[in-house]
Amino acid sequence: MPVQAIPQMSQIRLRLSAGNNRFIFRTINNVKPTASDEDCYAVAVAIAGLQSLPLAGVFRENDEELIEM
Repeated sequence: MPVQAIPQMSQIRLRLSAGNNRFIFRTINNVKPTASDEDCYAVAVAIAGLQSLPLAGVFRENDEELIEM
């Protein structure tokens, strides 16, 4: 039985270093699932530049619906 994945939603998480191995996460929701990884990373870096803490990592989470064909 073939299954197809339909992109539903995507989000970007910024990991900001708070010192002493502590991190604060900022989440950007409602990212277009068709946006490229490069574009998502560029947006994350730009937003991180507005934060008072240094950027320690960028993560992308994609949600997909699986449907039977």
